[in-house]
Amino acid sequence: MQVLHQGSGAGSVTSTLHLSLGLQRAGIQIRFVCPPGSEVEAQARAGGLEVHPIALEPRRRLSNAARLHSLLRSFPVDVVNSQSSRDRAALSWLAFTGRLSAPLVVTRRQMPRTLALENWLVSRVAARVIAVSPSVADALGRRGTSRKKLAIIPNGLITSRVDSPVSAIALEEWRRRIEWEPSRRTIGVVARRKDQAVVLRALGEVATPVRLVLAGVGSDAVLKREVDAIPSRHAVVMLPFTPHVRPLFDLLEISLLPSRIEGLSQALLEAMALGKPVIASAAAGNRDLITNGVDGLLVEPLEPSGWAQAITAVLSDSKLAERLGDAARHTARNRFPLDRTVLATAELYRSLLAST
Repeated sequence: MQVLHQGSGAGSVTSTLHLSLGLQRAGIQIRFVCPPGSEVEAQARAGGLEVHPIALEPRRRLSNAARLHSLLRSFPVDVVNSQSSRDRAALSWLAFTGRLSAPLVVTRRQMPRTLALENWLVSRVAARVIAVSPSVADALGRRGTSRKKLAIIPNGLITSRVDSPVSAIALEEWRRRIEWEPSRRTIGVVARRKDQAVVLRALGEVATPVRLVLAGVGSDAVLKREVDAIPSRHAVVMLPFTPHVRPLFDLLEISLLPSRIEGLSQALLEAMALGKPVIASAAAGNRDLITNGVDGLLVEPLEPSGWAQAITAVLSDSKLAERLGDAARHTARNRFPLDRTVLATAELYRSLLAST
């Protein structure tokens, strides 16, 4: 059973859904728990998964645990895999109180921000803890997770998302949405609220006029104040989250990710697979995905001058941009195929069952 409290709006949702679909294709029966009425519920049903919609509420560990306990009594499983925070808290409580009969696997998709005591407790009751990158695994180890229980299984590239054809109509619609114009180079951040402010501050030191697209932040008031301070040679477009960003990537010359908490970013992986030069914070799982100067550029997270220098370097050197993009495509498609993620996860489940 895969359990996910999120319904949309995050790379972790996409990763969990396509992992589950891949596991089912590999012959493992999946029971998929997700929020009712959510986008991921519709996608899971369309993919043929056995879906159990359950709403897991914030700060309701005990009632969430009761809902999952009832479901598991009615629909027993061999392994339970928690994929997000609320289900992790609820399932850990069930295991701690002796009411979880199946082995618990916990997947951590971001850098941990939970207290060391919470991590230690999860480590005690979980059979295995999957980290999606070495950086996540190291951080969990420092916060009390038993290293004997840690397994590193990176997110996999979902080629169906990046290789789907983009129609001329869709591309023109995105040009309209971002108010594209040839007088400015187009760069962008495809992510929910992270550290986008550092990129906005960097624009003051970027001489080349750019259009910065912030896809995923909506009308964030704090960022809007930063936007108001940028030089007039630049333009910024702030858009709400949408999962349908494939055409946007065709309009971006550079994909940026100013985040310090990524486990292994699905959006960054997709940009790289499309051959986009990428610039990311030298933090967390970004360092496990990008080799600085080879298949992307890594910049100190909160230094606008460093971001400005990196953006200027790629915009002003077409050979550098091409070299970084070609290497990024190779890295994403050859080092991080989804099939490898599916096989490693299936093997972990089988080895776990064989030892119980």
